[in-house]
Amino acid sequence: MDDQQALRLLQDVVKIDSVLGDEKRVADALQAVFAQYAIPCQQVEYSAGRHQLIATLAGQAAGPVLGFSGHMDVVPVGEMAWHDDPFAAVVKDGLLYGRGSCDMKSGLVAAVAAMIRLKQAGSLFKGTVKLLATVGEETSAIGAGQLVDQGYADDLDALIIGEPTNLRVGIAHKGALWPRITTWGKTAHGSMPEQGVNAIEHMLLVLQAFKATFDLASATDEWVGHSTASIDVIRGGNGTNVVPDKCTVELDIRTIKQQDHAGLKRQFRDMLDGLAATVPNFRADIEFINDLPSMKTAVDDPFSQLAQRVVAEVTGKPASVFGLTGYTDGSQFERVKRTFPILIVGPGDTQHAHQPNECVKIADFYRMININQQIAEAFLA
Repeated sequence: MDDQQALRLLQDVVKIDSVLGDEKRVADALQAVFAQYAIPCQQVEYSAGRHQLIATLAGQAAGPVLGFSGHMDVVPVGEMAWHDDPFAAVVKDGLLYGRGSCDMKSGLVAAVAAMIRLKQAGSLFKGTVKLLATVGEETSAIGAGQLVDQGYADDLDALIIGEPTNLRVGIAHKGALWPRITTWGKTAHGSMPEQGVNAIEHMLLVLQAFKATFDLASATDEWVGHSTASIDVIRGGNGTNVVPDKCTVELDIRTIKQQDHAGLKRQFRDMLDGLAATVPNFRADIEFINDLPSMKTAVDDPFSQLAQRVVAEVTGKPASVFGLTGYTDGSQFERVKRTFPILIVGPGDTQHAHQPNECVKIADFYRMININQQIAEAFLA
């Protein structure tokens, strides 16, 4: 598969509308291409129309397993006008435009093309190259979670996730813990508030307690910075003249490696228990609607060093190593009950992700194919 064939495949995949679902169409397209090169595939159903794809390329002898991973879902187009149809996959001035071109179908197809080139070269390596194409990364990495739970990642010895990094080597990213807290009260007429229990006022006590209990910013990591928390959703009340009997908030907490999610959950529950013990008629529930651990690979890990060397050779400049503030499917793969290095390396700039006129540099897409192939050849030598 030469560069032009790889670009046409990327265009075909970008043209598939897989906005937060319908990933099976992408899986079908990729499976058809793999079939042309006799690379075995299987689909794993997450739900109707949402299938994940596992492709495996075996070398000439037994050896380690190198994984490539990328997600097939994309975010909605949005309300702002685009220069061209978001699913037309237009090539212009060295860029490929389209929803998902950056995040992250270019990274996904770069892995597919690299596997095909390895097959065309005669699979002259020891071990196995394995692609895990996932659904629902944009919604709490649900697809990768299913693959981990069902054992599809148990044999991995190293993993590259092709999210857009501008070909920098990502060795860490934050985790996510999203509490949803609901306070309950009793309705009453707004002119007689003493006859009700105001759920919003009780939620204000919860938020004050949260600020007093948690000092998240004091936890810092050298690669991703300090932990953060943001109060991003609040709902309560049905009318100005009705005492509200329900109020809900959702918090976005981004954690670092040294923070234990189980311990944070206990702190939340203890905080609410304390309010229930001291505030009359206080009642609250909590659920955690997202719970993904952070990911971190040592900068001097041999696989990390290998990736840095290959990136430098392909790009002609020293590799940049960094940490991401967001999370990737790596949060789910981090849950595998064996330790292996995970890196995030891919074409595209995150400033173009989720934006109108999303695009990726075609030259970087080509470079990423070479990076994947050379890493595989060296790791599986």
